[in-house]
Amino acid sequence: MYQIIYTSEAATSFSSLDLQALLAIARRKNVIRGVTGMLVCSDNQFLQVLEGDAADVISTFDRIAKDPRHDQLIVLHRGYSNVGKTFGETSMGFHSIALNSALPDGFTRVANRLDFASFDGLTALEFLLACRQSV
Repeated sequence: MYQIIYTSEAATSFSSLDLQALLAIARRKNVIRGVTGMLVCSDNQFLQVLEGDAADVISTFDRIAKDPRHDQLIVLHRGYSNVGKTFGETSMGFHSIALNSALPDGFTRVANRLDFASFDGLTALEFLLACRQSV
């Protein structure tokens, strides 16, 4: 199973309705391609894992990378997973972390902000898994 984990800053603010629309489209496209994953939104940042067949994951990521709503996109991990699909139960899981909400155990804010860009691939995957468990 191939995975890409990335983080980005939102180039524009996303309302709850904007996020719901984005997720609905992503989920439809992911079902067709057999791509699964998890998206976390916090402080105008995104952290996402995409997983599935390499060609499908890469084409999905390439489309996301060209989306003008993303800024400062950083790939934290790109490669094959040793454990298979980690998020196979959903075409795109989602978790939003409000400014004052609790974080998964072991994670903290620095200057009142999560900094997804400081994560390495393993830390990002652990965070995504912890967020999936809290949904």
